[in-house]
Amino acid sequence: MPTGSYDLVARDGEPIRKGRVSPALRTAITLIVHEGLTVADAAKRTGYATESLSKALIKPHVKSFRLSVKRAWLASQTERAWLTVSDLALQANSEDVRLKAAKVFIEADQAARNAMPEQARQLVQIVTNTVNMTGHLPASQMPGVIESPPYQPLQPYPSNSDPVGRDESDDE
Repeated sequence: MPTGSYDLVARDGEPIRKGRVSPALRTAITLIVHEGLTVADAAKRTGYATESLSKALIKPHVKSFRLSVKRAWLASQTERAWLTVSDLALQANSEDVRLKAAKVFIEADQAARNAMPEQARQLVQIVTNTVNMTGHLPASQMPGVIESPPYQPLQPYPSNSDPVGRDESDDE
């Protein structure tokens, strides 16, 4: 359940001063949203007077909290419904039920694809301001002076191991 991260903005866009939502009021709102209780029934179960709860539910910060609880509850119900349809598509005894459940997913996918603009379907877009498309010329064809790496004489034994760099003999 949301605890305090709900947006407090009035219809005109002005921020609403944050108020306190007591635990009993939270419980009453949860009962109203989740279980569909009336204000009078929720008031009885939480110890409120019906008139007090009605007045509290009118306050802007309480309305905002109630909307956030409702939004979260609807989201969870939607997720449960998708899980139910998925379960029916995979495990229903009737082929007709499995077909109808699979069609729900197919139709939802098609609706999502139709709602997506064509430009958004492009996977990768590369934008460059300057690109050097020419290859590098060999050093003999490049103008100017080319500096070569400094000369390093070869070591007689380039490693600590004698056979490196020499043919192996059976004597060793």
